[in-house]
Amino acid sequence: MSTGHSSQRGQGGYVLLEALIAVVIAAVGFVGAARMQTLGLAMNNSTQVRQKATLLGYQMADRIRANQAGVSAHAYDRPTAGSTGCLVAASGCTPTLLAAADVGEWQSEIAAQLPGGAGVVCLDSTPDDGDAAAPLCDGVGNVIAVKLWWVDKVGTPRFVVSVRP
Repeated sequence: MSTGHSSQRGQGGYVLLEALIAVVIAAVGFVGAARMQTLGLAMNNSTQVRQKATLLGYQMADRIRANQAGVSAHAYDRPTAGSTGCLVAASGCTPTLLAAADVGEWQSEIAAQLPGGAGVVCLDSTPDDGDAAAPLCDGVGNVIAVKLWWVDKVGTPRFVVSVRP
């Protein structure tokens, strides 16, 4: 009879070891699932910010297309952000004032909607270069570049819209 008791004790140890291994495997699985959920949320946030940047870039491109007189006068070659007062004034805006008002409103929207956002509008023959600190606008050619930068968890993305008047 003593052999029966020792064999049950040996099996009890193996069952306990199997249960411990199952708990460890389940814990690793739960940690992996939580990491995937966190990564999915971060990517979703990154996608939303990229979508906002895309909309802001195309919004500025539409403003440029609406002010063809400003395009002809090169008012969109690195304009300084100006007052929007002429938009409500009875006399209206000159093409240059409208360009400055457009850029002023646009840069305010960038600051409000994009984390660490910056944007520039300029005449550029190579629009796909530069960064927020040095946009590398050469003032040459017939392409008006709308360049946006922002801070993202993945890196520092850039979005460029080229407007050909």
